[in-house]
Amino acid sequence: MTEPTVPETAEPGAWTEANWSHFLTERFSLPIEVSFGRSRSAPVQARAFEATGGQQGWQLRLHKLFATAPEEVRDALAKWLRAGRRARKAGPILDEWIHTEIASLPRKAAKVSITPAGDVHDLEQLALPLIVGEFANDFRPRGPHERPQITWGRRARSKSRRSLRLGSFEPESRVVRVHPVLDQSAVPEWFVTFVLKHELLHSVVPSYRDAAGRWVHHGPEFRAREAGWPEYRAALRWERQNLPRLIRSARLGTELRVRADDLKLPRELSDARASLRQHELPF
Repeated sequence: MTEPTVPETAEPGAWTEANWSHFLTERFSLPIEVSFGRSRSAPVQARAFEATGGQQGWQLRLHKLFATAPEEVRDALAKWLRAGRRARKAGPILDEWIHTEIASLPRKAAKVSITPAGDVHDLEQLALPLIVGEFANDFRPRGPHERPQITWGRRARSKSRRSLRLGSFEPESRVVRVHPVLDQSAVPEWFVTFVLKHELLHSVVPSYRDAAGRWVHHGPEFRAREAGWPEYRAALRWERQNLPRLIRSARLGTELRVRADDLKLPRELSDARASLRQHELPF
């Protein structure tokens, strides 16, 4: 394969937009126009267009760091564009390079609005017993293991009809967000606490890549700790029974309605709290 000529004004080893366009056009035998951008969330964007003469072509938007991508990554991108998920070797190569070179770029400090007090549930009050209890040995005053900030998410109607993300943890800003649909009297406090614990655990046990290059968000350590919580099975059961109602409430902005029994403290958690009270010290 003939390498495109790199202009003398370019950095050593760098490719221009024209170099990339020429390279991919030759590989695909159809017009491909490449331009550089700065998007880290979508470092590769493609859309079809009709070139001169009615021929179908692609307009490709690559993050500017693709100008210095090594030959292995250039080849992986071409194979991935052609075969998608079927490019089993090319996909991990491309993912690893994007994660190392682009996704890990330092982000500009952004102002984060922290609002833990809701209309019904106060996340800060729910978090305090966890910080001094379940996570007492996990957080440090400074550094990568500093306690995350906790807030309700943005109050906007969801568009999804099938799924709902009840919480999230953002590693860069170390912020835990809980979906505001849970800030209702029909959602029991113990379930909100479970969602909060789940996201705090993400801040303690980070995601990682396995040997095949796939992201693992709930590895063995994460699952073992979570499965040890007394409310674990009850929380999964409550979510399974009420998720369709939560999705509808988040999408339509309507009040959540659940059965009275769904608001009761689960027996597993009630027994665990009774056991703790029996072992409390008399001071």
